[in-house]
Amino acid sequence: MINFKKISHFHIYYFGLILLAINLPLSVFGMSVSQFILAINWIAERKFKEKYARIKQEKSVLIFLLLYLVHVLALAYTSWPEGFIGRGYNGLDDLRIKLPLLLIPIIIGSSQRLNRRQIKTILMWFGAAVFASTLISTGVLLGFTDRVIHDVREISLFLSHIRFSLLINIVIFSIGYELLKNYRILHKIEKIVYPIVLVWLIIFLVLLQSLTGLTVLTLCSSVFIGVWAWKQKSILLKTSLLIVLIGIPILIGVYMVKLVADFRDFDKIEVAELPKHTQEGNRYEHLASFKQVENKHWVGLYICNEELEREWNKVSSFAFTGKDEKEQLIRYTIYRYLTSLNLRKDASGIASLSNEDIRAIEKGIPNYIFNDRYSLYPRIYLTIWEVDLYSRGGNPTGQSVSQRIEYLKAGFAIIKDNKWFGVGTGDVQLAFREQYEKMSTQLSLHKRLRAHNQFVTFIIGFGFIGFAIILFALVYPIFQERKHKSFLFMLIFIIAIISMLNEDTLETQPGVTFFAFFYCLFIWAPERLEQNSSSKD
Repeated sequence: MINFKKISHFHIYYFGLILLAINLPLSVFGMSVSQFILAINWIAERKFKEKYARIKQEKSVLIFLLLYLVHVLALAYTSWPEGFIGRGYNGLDDLRIKLPLLLIPIIIGSSQRLNRRQIKTILMWFGAAVFASTLISTGVLLGFTDRVIHDVREISLFLSHIRFSLLINIVIFSIGYELLKNYRILHKIEKIVYPIVLVWLIIFLVLLQSLTGLTVLTLCSSVFIGVWAWKQKSILLKTSLLIVLIGIPILIGVYMVKLVADFRDFDKIEVAELPKHTQEGNRYEHLASFKQVENKHWVGLYICNEELEREWNKVSSFAFTGKDEKEQLIRYTIYRYLTSLNLRKDASGIASLSNEDIRAIEKGIPNYIFNDRYSLYPRIYLTIWEVDLYSRGGNPTGQSVSQRIEYLKAGFAIIKDNKWFGVGTGDVQLAFREQYEKMSTQLSLHKRLRAHNQFVTFIIGFGFIGFAIILFALVYPIFQERKHKSFLFMLIFIIAIISMLNEDTLETQPGVTFFAFFYCLFIWAPERLEQNSSSKD
């Protein structure tokens, strides 16, 4: 039986941190509940003079709070009422979402410190939750649920696949750090379980096909191995590892260059010399203006809609004039899929399709190579395809990489007109809306989003002056608390920074909670003695 009389506010605080760590990969609602528990317990404990004294002593906490203060001050020049309280994403919404940047540092910075074992326990619960989430996602991928998956990245059920991949990376490097740093003192079970979980998470990251997650894994692994190699006494071992670290990026670069060169090796065609009729004698359309390609073949050639509609409607319940399961016009999915197999868009092309091919088209899969869920190549191919299409004037709507390029173009244009103070906390979305109109963008309305780069978003909102204050608020505590010497903290910080280059990490509740939690946990939660000793790691 639990003796509730012996439960202190510290126990509730510690439980709240564990609960928050567990919910980061599993539940957005759970994140809110966890922070509510921490906040209510912090208030109920009182001892406000003691807490104020701790925060006053920890000047780095006050500096970090400038990050939230900038958002509050920038409300002063946010448009009224649209930017302040208007419909859609407004200034007050922004402050609400970013409350973790205010609450978590105050709560952790003013609470009783945690020892090394307690922090390790929090990380172990977090790792167990991430591991459990990967198993759930794998079950979805293997079809153990009724959930229909059109894209392998949709197996991330509880948060975006990019955010999930970052959490996976944190666990990977936390385990790697434990194995290298503390292997001798690990329990026998830990020595068995940790390597198994480590290998599985790397495999799952490949299955998830998150290029952001894989990029983070590659870059941080290079840092991890490089620092470890530099500390080795053996000249041979040190030299060998450094050669490998230099060689791997070169090999990856050569491989990517080859893939791009192969992709751009399009069929050489002269439209005037192409056959004019199908085997049945019907006329082909050769749309030279249709610039899409699939596996080096031009999508706009050899099209006979008359035969396609007749034969497709015989083999599928999805009408040729209708849409596929992704709500795309199915005839265009058929065009692309047939082209990817180097088949003509006529009766003979449909006859060459297998039942698996027909089902793939119905699901909205435009190229047969995407049928392989377990390979990373289709994701790389898709990225190259998107950039190529965009470079030739194609519509970026629905294309992950192309959309990001369009977002950044709009973002840089907004910055050019609002260099010093930005547009204000609540007017970022409004500024993008107006800029997309100026650009005459091809993006559909529901895809006209923000920069997907946290640093660009900060400059748009607060200008270069506000951005400089934010950078100071982020960096100063690290050096003040000597965390720049903590290998594990710096790896996690680098993971967060890399994510900000490709995402508006601090613009969503999961992203801002993830960042605030780990930043504050490693800087202000440890005991002073633990902190000072860990800084030498």
